[in-house]
Amino acid sequence: MRFTPTIGAAVGLAALLVAAPLPATAQPAPDAATGDLTVTRFDDRYADGLFDPSKTAPNGDIDSLNTSLAAQLIDVEGTRHYRSADDDGLYRFADIPAGPATLYLGYPNGPAGEVLFDATGAASAADITRLASAEYFGQQGVLELVIDEDGEERLIGMSALRSVANVVDTEGAPVSGVALELGSGEDWYPATEYSFQPGTYEAFQAGGYIRHLPGELSVRLTPPAGTRIASVTAGDVNAFTVTERDGVYSYSSSEVLNFFWNPAFTITLEPAPDVARPEATLVTPTTKGPFSTLSLQVDATDDTALRRIVANIYQGSTLVKSTQTAVSGASGTHTATVSLPDGTYLIRYNAQDAAGNVSQTRTVPVTIDATAPTVTVKPEARFTQATGSTYDLVSVKLYDAGSIDRVVLNGVEKDLTDNKWSDVNFIEPGVFGAVVGANALVAYDVAGNATTVEFTLN
Repeated sequence: MRFTPTIGAAVGLAALLVAAPLPATAQPAPDAATGDLTVTRFDDRYADGLFDPSKTAPNGDIDSLNTSLAAQLIDVEGTRHYRSADDDGLYRFADIPAGPATLYLGYPNGPAGEVLFDATGAASAADITRLASAEYFGQQGVLELVIDEDGEERLIGMSALRSVANVVDTEGAPVSGVALELGSGEDWYPATEYSFQPGTYEAFQAGGYIRHLPGELSVRLTPPAGTRIASVTAGDVNAFTVTERDGVYSYSSSEVLNFFWNPAFTITLEPAPDVARPEATLVTPTTKGPFSTLSLQVDATDDTALRRIVANIYQGSTLVKSTQTAVSGASGTHTATVSLPDGTYLIRYNAQDAAGNVSQTRTVPVTIDATAPTVTVKPEARFTQATGSTYDLVSVKLYDAGSIDRVVLNGVEKDLTDNKWSDVNFIEPGVFGAVVGANALVAYDVAGNATTVEFTLN
């Protein structure tokens, strides 16, 4: 007998199924994402920063895979993966959890023996990056990367280039104590002079030499005082092409004999030409005057050696008098005393050094007044009273084109206003130093010229 449910029974069954659903079953978790990493490690024997076995180094070497040491990878979960090179010479890490990871690569000769660099995707040595070093089962080169499901590839190169600089003078003698730096990539390293080989410099790190990245190997230096760079060459068994940009001298590492070599710069220094001007200073005169006689003093200094100091006297554009003193040594003095007619003049002075450099020529105006004042007795009775050739009372008028300065009567000085005209009135015994009998009055102008008049007072 077959049971055929009615419509009502069907609805009741449906309602029962809705009211009491079956318990849910657990779904299986998806697999965690993983990815592969392939590392190609090579010796950059043709030292250009790229893996290209079609190029040959000057010693005949070509780039080759390096499979001498295992590689280690720490994945995002902290698990260490240890791989040796496979039959293809590659380091392959398969099914690594996706996420950040750290790759460690050993140094065959220790970190002071070579440098590891990331050349992944590099089109030239300018694109490579030096690997940092860290302690992980010994010193290792370290590369941080991210594993993804598409897989990762890294190209790691190794080089051991050194760089040396020999500094010599034009006679080929070594030059010690030079401050210089050696560089590669964007890194510069202070160089140290060999204690056993004066004039030879190299950069050092803990445990050994600085090893340089392939690409441009460079040097820059500050020449010692008084010298300049005459030439920079470089080479090993062959000479290299050296270029200069902004004081940096460089050559391409691809010219080096091989990737484990120590090519050298040779820097020749020569005496720098003396282009510095001497300095000249006018010590006297310090004012425009007027002066009765012109006394000059010019001091000069130079960073090497002077040749002469010159002070020329001009009236307008006409040279009136030339004075100079030959000088040897870094400093010197020129003095001269010059007698000139009254007038306005220009002193033009400078100094010349042994190399022919001339100091700035400076010009100072001066006035010469070599004419003494005139002294005239006033004839008016209210100023002067004479008895024969002697005086009961006397007054004088003074004149000088350059101005009267003072009078001295029997040693007693009387200062006067500095004017062309002046007076000394009502001289009699007991006044202004006057005495009965012989008197001497000296009139001075501002240039120091003097006129003496003598007279007798009753």
